[in-house]
Amino acid sequence: MTTRLARAAVRARPSVFGGVLAALTLSATVVTASTTVLQSASAAPPSASRSLLTEMGILFTLVTVYLSIFVIAQVMALAVAQRTPETALLRAVGATPGQVRRMVAAEALLTAVPALPLGWLLGRGLAAVWWNGMADHGMTPPGVHLTNGLLPPLASAGVLLVTSQLGGLLAARRAARTRPALLLGEARTPRRRTPVVRLLLAGAAAAGGCALTFTAKASDSPGEKVPLILIAYLVAVSLAGPALGRLTASLLSGPLRLVYGGVGDLAVMGSRARSHRLSPAITPVALMVAFSLVKFAHLATQPRIAWLDVFGTALYGVFAALVAANTLVMLTSERRREVALLRAVGAQAGQVVRLVLAEGCVVAAAGFGAGVAMALAVSLPLGPAAGSLGALPLTAWTGTAAAVLTLVLIASTAPLALSLRPVEGRPRLP
Repeated sequence: MTTRLARAAVRARPSVFGGVLAALTLSATVVTASTTVLQSASAAPPSASRSLLTEMGILFTLVTVYLSIFVIAQVMALAVAQRTPETALLRAVGATPGQVRRMVAAEALLTAVPALPLGWLLGRGLAAVWWNGMADHGMTPPGVHLTNGLLPPLASAGVLLVTSQLGGLLAARRAARTRPALLLGEARTPRRRTPVVRLLLAGAAAAGGCALTFTAKASDSPGEKVPLILIAYLVAVSLAGPALGRLTASLLSGPLRLVYGGVGDLAVMGSRARSHRLSPAITPVALMVAFSLVKFAHLATQPRIAWLDVFGTALYGVFAALVAANTLVMLTSERRREVALLRAVGAQAGQVVRLVLAEGCVVAAAGFGAGVAMALAVSLPLGPAAGSLGALPLTAWTGTAAAVLTLVLIASTAPLALSLRPVEGRPRLP
């Protein structure tokens, strides 16, 4: 019964679970690449280069696993939230909380199955680029070549199994524990406030990031701890995401009204009402900005830095950018009926596009601001070990901001090409 419902849900909402598939595939790709490099380096005789590659492979794998659990939980939460009416209906006709949790876990597992071979193939290509780049810079042990064994696909399968199930269970927790009547009400009325407990947890995560920062400062290699510190701050941003979205919308109300007129006012109200939906998009944007600025600052203060550091920055920057784009596409795709209703009551296609653009500006500003705050929280205490943001040229700041804005606006508006018709059919229930 649970498996049949999970299959029906995946078939009924391919765009939603396509986003989950994309996140799982990205995870499998990076895990495959890092474990392939780790396996290849482990086959070399003991040497300094072998130790470097082994430590790097372990670090990349651990960070990727953590980010995967974190990201997939958010993407799955968004996918579950998009079908709140269906979940409410299941609860109303007798489905237990345990059945709802098992159904979501089964959906995540069904989505992870095709992601494994896709991620494995892409990961092999990424590992080749990674290894060849290190070989060109003299960072690989002499006479050692890239090898593909059983470890990478097994590691990817294990990571996908764990991350999909943890992400699915975390996403289903709230839907499974809420009463059916409240679920039906929430399907129509978005939440307006962020729970105090969530804000307290965000503060605790930020305090944990501070503690990690000063612990790293007292160590011999503080720069190596930067990714873990950023992840701690990322948890805080994720928990405070709805509040950040509402605050940013309020701060931008004047500029958006000036640029977009009445559409800007509507965008501000919509962003505040949908702040819990926008939070999963703000978080990866903040991650992309924070990683980019910290590494750019490191490059500016230490121009002889290794190719490996540049590659790692690009890898996680692209990972975060793709997750952000994927989430924004999911957010816009879920609004097809809303867009169709606006068109039916007389809104022009250009007005709808401007509305989505204005809301995209809120996401971009919130993500950029949170990312800058994360970067400052790392770079100021660690000093030269993390690089000085003050050493960055203006082009680095403007380039990062332009990249964020372009990414958000393109990903937000791309699905509108299929959604600007005045009449839209009601999606089938699973």
